[in-house]
Amino acid sequence: MKTFRRILSLCVAVVTLSSCFTTLALTGVVLSNIVPGEKVTLSGHTCGQIADSNQCALLKTDGGETVCIVYEFGTYHDGKRIKDRFVRAGLYRYISDGGAELYAPIFIRKKDYKRLWPLAAELDVNGQAGSGKGEVFI
Repeated sequence: MKTFRRILSLCVAVVTLSSCFTTLALTGVVLSNIVPGEKVTLSGHTCGQIADSNQCALLKTDGGETVCIVYEFGTYHDGKRIKDRFVRAGLYRYISDGGAELYAPIFIRKKDYKRLWPLAAELDVNGQAGSGKGEVFI
């Protein structure tokens, strides 16, 4: 009976400890998805130009997520393949074709971060509160 209690206590301790580690790991993953300044590699295809800018567009990633990228396109066209390093920079709000309000994280091309930062700041929904500037809807 004593051995059974020890084994049961050990199993309970292992399950509790592993669930704590799982919770910590999941919390880290969630936080890394929302922390500005995070550096990531994104790949996908452009799916919508933002306003008339040749430097801002929505990107449908290979994983199926839609993000806003600030990138030196040269000549923009939908469906352009992009694979590059980006820095997370804020949150973009837009209206879908169906009229739904959607949000997409903003990413700036790492190589051009200092030069393109002002464009991302204009798109950031948090930067527009009280600025008096209109929002960009597509």
